[in-house]
Amino acid sequence: MINVIKKSEATYILVINVSEDLKIRVGRLGEAFFKEGDYIYIGSARGCLETRLQRHLRKEKRIFWHIDYLLDNQKVKVLQIWTIDKKVECQTAEVFCQDPTTKIIKKGFGSSDCKCLTHLFFIKDKKKTEKILKKIGFSVYYSFHNLYF
Repeated sequence: MINVIKKSEATYILVINVSEDLKIRVGRLGEAFFKEGDYIYIGSARGCLETRLQRHLRKEKRIFWHIDYLLDNQKVKVLQIWTIDKKVECQTAEVFCQDPTTKIIKKGFGSSDCKCLTHLFFIKDKKKTEKILKKIGFSVYYSFHNLYF
């Protein structure tokens, strides 16, 4: 497992790959279609970021959050984790809602506790997504493969 520094408030980005088209039931949100490709999921953690990230990376867990439904699928894997040492989850989601190089997959995904449209985005332009994340202040914390972007 990764060893993440404990932070009191942090925002993280999971860069996720879906290796083939999938239709998944996402709790009360209902069915969602995920086309083959790459996604970003924006989340936050109070207290211990390490615990939250390790939970996301485990396959054996109780399905609780929307992202759990997606990450539970064998055709889905986390490629990278980006972090920032402040709570900018909703501000980051708003940036990507406005950006034409990302696409909203399912309204309400990951945002049932806020007023955001979603916290999950399909990536159309990897380089542009990386530039946006760096401009906001995120940095790559961990890559599970060769550099993603």
